Amino acid sequence: MKQDTHLLYQLKVVCRWSLGLVWIWEGIVPKILMPTPMQTRVVEKSGLYWPDPATWLVVLGIGMILMGLVLCIGWLERLAVLLATVAMTILIVLVVGNNFHDSVGDMHGGIAKDLCLYACAWVVWQLAPLAPNRPGAA
Repeated sequence: MKQDTHLLYQLKVVCRWSLGLVWIWEGIVPKILMPTPMQTRVVEKSGLYWPDPATWLVVLGIGMILMGLVLCIGWLERLAVLLATVAMTILIVLVVGNNFHDSVGDMHGGIAKDLCLYACAWVVWQLAPLAPNRPGAA
């Protein structure tokens, strides 16, 4: 039984870290270090930015990095996974709604990646009450 709990803990942590590291990567690389014209255009088309799209991308990137760190450390993990899933859904709607052709034809598989992130979030959500946050607990 203890081995089962430890396996569930490991599975939960792998999924949580997978989700968190993608959020960190997406915050650092395409939002802060190498924003593309498409990223800026999507923000601009959404009308949801302040003071300008380029600055807002940096703010968004910082928020994504923080969300990724919270996910990785497991702080309030069910709430963090819920917030990440809601935020991801909003971002998907904004991206697809404001740039359908490029987002569906994304050679890096943005939509496929997001489906995998939903799966990781679901696993963490399901295992959070079953597997303790410390491997030696329970």
